[in-house]
Amino acid sequence: MLPEYLESMQVLARDNMPRASDLLLSVSVSADIYKTKIVDLALAASEELRQMAQQQEPLWLFDTNKQTEVLNEPEYKRRFVHLDPTLEGIIKFLANGGPIDMPEFNGNVEVEMEHSSIPSDIESSRAIGIVLVDPINLVHMLMNVGSWSCVFSNIVSKATNLGLLLTGGDGNVNGSLQVMTAQFHLPSPLVRPREVYFARHCRQLDFDTWLVTDVSLESVFPNQLVQYKRRPSGCLIQGLQSGLSLVTWVENNVVCDGSVPEMFRQTFKSGVAFSAKRWMLTMERHYDRHAMLQKQHDQLLGQPLRDINVGEGQKNLMKLAERMIKSYDEIFSSCDENQWMPLSIHGGEDIFAKTSMNLDVPGTPRGVSVMISTSVWLPIPQNDLFKFFRAGENRWKWDLLSYCCMTRDVLHIPSARDPVNAVSLVLVEAPNGRTDKSEIFYLQESFTDSTAMYVIYAPIDTPAVHYIMEGKDSDRVDILASGFAVLPCTPRGSILTIAFHIMDEELSTPEYLPPRSVYTAKRLVSETVSLIKASLMFSSAC
Repeated sequence: MLPEYLESMQVLARDNMPRASDLLLSVSVSADIYKTKIVDLALAASEELRQMAQQQEPLWLFDTNKQTEVLNEPEYKRRFVHLDPTLEGIIKFLANGGPIDMPEFNGNVEVEMEHSSIPSDIESSRAIGIVLVDPINLVHMLMNVGSWSCVFSNIVSKATNLGLLLTGGDGNVNGSLQVMTAQFHLPSPLVRPREVYFARHCRQLDFDTWLVTDVSLESVFPNQLVQYKRRPSGCLIQGLQSGLSLVTWVENNVVCDGSVPEMFRQTFKSGVAFSAKRWMLTMERHYDRHAMLQKQHDQLLGQPLRDINVGEGQKNLMKLAERMIKSYDEIFSSCDENQWMPLSIHGGEDIFAKTSMNLDVPGTPRGVSVMISTSVWLPIPQNDLFKFFRAGENRWKWDLLSYCCMTRDVLHIPSARDPVNAVSLVLVEAPNGRTDKSEIFYLQESFTDSTAMYVIYAPIDTPAVHYIMEGKDSDRVDILASGFAVLPCTPRGSILTIAFHIMDEELSTPEYLPPRSVYTAKRLVSETVSLIKASLMFSSAC
């Protein structure tokens, strides 16, 4: 597993990084040559996506195992894939039962990933949902690369706008066309991100209906190393009453996942890793949070905060939790100057670490921090692991710093759409007679994006909690996020990714991780995994 992972990351850094500058150069300097091709490609893709979003069977079939709509690939190719004239002649010949004039064979039949030696797979799905925002704001979010990557930070590692080819008039995004690059990731240091270069086109169909379309640019800028091709994908957005949006999201991709570790192959094979449903639920959850910020209600489960203005405090907690989620997602964002490296210690080959130095980023502690992560397979169903982690009273069972302390939820803010998605405060109290531990809170958010189930948390001391709950500026509170992501694997097993982000006050530079820090990182991960296994297999007592 390890050599395969490291080799794939080196290939990614060596071969794909120059493409961004090359593509930007092509778009900016040679616009007269390539602009027409990109515009024609984007317009054709937009029309294809419109039809795919609006049509039903036989183009789309409901997969009862995946509980989602999947593309009928033969029907898709019959309707949308252009055939070479020679093949059209053969089809007519077979259909008519007789000879027909055959055009000269030109060898230009479209073959998916024809330059790759790795077999390609089709990942196509569709999801429909209602988003608590009006179409105009939704479209502007999708067409702004910064806003888009922020909303989908659990999927988008990084994204760049390489060039704006067409613009709408007077600030209107209708007709705008831009060239982008992005990386999509799963929450694991073992799985390398998918990189794609694509055009994104925005089109207004009528007063309150919009279409945002992505399509890969390999037909314009051929690249033999491409392993991820985005066929016409995106979303159809229709306005509803009360400022809501009905969104139909389509994912239609061709991928070569030859470097995927064995542990994750079933997850990728099932098509859930980057499904349309994952994108849809992520977007719904983002706007659900903003809708909840307009409401004033709380569910106190304890008394430590009873004298505080919970309405304003709740808003502050939700804002801080949103920043915490972004901090957690950044752990898995790829950076070619700061790649995951395996711990250089016996037994640490599957535990990865990287370091970061913060001098002036607000909301993050100053100094050197260490990120540690691994993924392990456990013979425990995904939902059982998720329930275990999100229950505050279970924290002492797996957290080394809280072990044998009293832990419980003191504040719980569920999502209006799905109560499984919730922000909570977990209180850790030292047992009677223990003077070596002090009271501490953990801000925690639990949610699912249909693929992974997450429990993300950050420690907050008692003065900071009261400061937040009094309605003061939560941006002044420093946090480092850690957490769990649980991926499906088999009906009786799942993949658990553990990620810790901690400060190391003894480090003065991020360039070197001394043996003491390496040993501490290995011990932290290994003992946490052992506690989890012990807690879910048999009861333990202090």
